[in-house]
Amino acid sequence: MSFQILCLSGGGYLGLYSIALLSELERQTSECIASRFDLLAGTSIGGIVALALAAEVPAEKIQSAFEQNGQTIFGSNPPARSGFAVFMELCRNAFRSKYRADALRSTIVDIVGADLRVGELLHPVLVPAVNLSKGSPQIFKTPHHETFRFDLNLRVVDVAMATSAAPTYFPLAEIGDAMYTDGGLFANSPDLLALHEATYFLQQLESDIRLLSIGTTTAQFSFAHSANKNFGIVQWFRGARLLNVIIASQQRSVDFMMKHRLAANYLRLDETQSKEQEQILGLGVATLDAQRTIRALASGTVQRVINEPLLRAILDHSAPAPKFSHAVTPIS
Repeated sequence: MSFQILCLSGGGYLGLYSIALLSELERQTSECIASRFDLLAGTSIGGIVALALAAEVPAEKIQSAFEQNGQTIFGSNPPARSGFAVFMELCRNAFRSKYRADALRSTIVDIVGADLRVGELLHPVLVPAVNLSKGSPQIFKTPHHETFRFDLNLRVVDVAMATSAAPTYFPLAEIGDAMYTDGGLFANSPDLLALHEATYFLQQLESDIRLLSIGTTTAQFSFAHSANKNFGIVQWFRGARLLNVIIASQQRSVDFMMKHRLAANYLRLDETQSKEQEQILGLGVATLDAQRTIRALASGTVQRVINEPLLRAILDHSAPAPKFSHAVTPIS
């Protein structure tokens, strides 16, 4: 029997692409998309979405929340492109994060509630973050294995904030006495983490695994052969060039390895922004033009792939009821 995994990449507000795509797939199937998968995984914005899907929140509700609150979270400005605009932005945010965390937290609470805990989620899920207090990657998990008992009492909103605390964009997240930053620093595409989870902890045969991976409209990061190769801070931060290189190169390397590992049982859905789209899109750009462009990209992807045999097989699958080894501790 097939074991199916859904993996959602990070990418700031560009994650609206994966959310809109999932909304359309739910409309096509008239069912909660999480019911099609035996394991969910997501990083950063993808982690927020994976946690919400694991609670069986409709993708349409997630999409509505991020469309309505996008400018509250990220502001309403278009991306800074000129050298002067980038320099002024760097000066304004030299000693603090670019955005406050309260609007993002409020949006997540609107989606999943303030008190829902990891052990109360309805589907197995894993979400990576970086534990800065320990100096180590950390993967938050539902108790879908007998040894997984440390995360089940954590609040979902806290885990969501930890995986999405992108450096320079948001403040560090706190859970208990530990500080966390964005899981995209080591696993922006969590596909390999999820594959390892399935084969090592859940004892699934790799040949039985089907994996659907959804990106966030990876921007081009190839550079023109320029006479000026002495890039400084302004050149690297213009158009979020540095983060785009980190994100896109991670995603492409994982994509190569997953194609080798799973071959015809691996499907990656993503779009590459055109040069014109790059001018209005960005990791922290939530303008109305950006929203419309992202939705159009998602719609185009669905129209292109909806009849692909692997996607049809994935959407026809019904995951069995999950088995969790531990229950949350009642609040006294």
